[in-house]
Amino acid sequence: MGSGNTDITLIYFLGTVAMILLAGGLFFFFVFYQKRLLQKQLELNKVRQDQQEEILRNTIQAQENERKRIAQDLHDEVGAMLSVVKLNVGRIDRQSEDKTLVLASETKTYLDDVITQVRRISRALLPPSLEKLGLYPALEELASWVNKSDQLFIEIRKSGEPFRFDIKKELAVFRVVQEVMNNAIKHADASQLSLILRFGDGTLAVLVRDNGKGFDLKEKMGAGLGLRNLESRMEMAGGKFRLKSKIGFGTSALLYLSALRDKSRDSA
Repeated sequence: MGSGNTDITLIYFLGTVAMILLAGGLFFFFVFYQKRLLQKQLELNKVRQDQQEEILRNTIQAQENERKRIAQDLHDEVGAMLSVVKLNVGRIDRQSEDKTLVLASETKTYLDDVITQVRRISRALLPPSLEKLGLYPALEELASWVNKSDQLFIEIRKSGEPFRFDIKKELAVFRVVQEVMNNAIKHADASQLSLILRFGDGTLAVLVRDNGKGFDLKEKMGAGLGLRNLESRMEMAGGKFRLKSKIGFGTSALLYLSALRDKSRDSA
């Protein structure tokens, strides 16, 4: 009888142990499965993010290539044709009298304005000073063109010793600053804008601040892709973009870029 009870107890004990082991095995299998599932999901999200970044990168590159083509066409073909027309009008001006002389003079003035606008558009699409001289001279030139238009007064200054980043990084910063300026002109009703560049030890901080009407940042971020595209452009250049705005208090944009100096440019 005692032996039978012992066997039953042993069976219960072994059964309990087996159930505990089975439950533990199921638990660890479930945890492992969930971990694998989460890892796969993270990998899938990473692939999707990489694909989106690649699409955006290709889109930006296509836009820059198209801007370059249009800028070259404006400068080389349209600009040259307008210059020839201006020379011909000048010949008419010298040979004409009375009303024809007045008309030729007005036409020549109009052509001067058109040529100036073509040059402005060409430089905005692809500023030659950016590749030749660097970011700060290119932004100085951009500010000068905007100031001539009387749409906005831009004050630009720098601190530290300017140095060159990779041209793609400089172009990214230039495009973002250019877009912030356009927003200040088109949407902010700003009359003044300050542009400050601080060059550090392999770093660059750009502060763009206007005195416009400001806006609700959360509402704007949720309404469209414009501001997010500015963030994405800076992120792809290895930098950061932060925007602050409050209704009635203007808008401030901060761009930050940190990278090793391009030694080939520095030594050139």
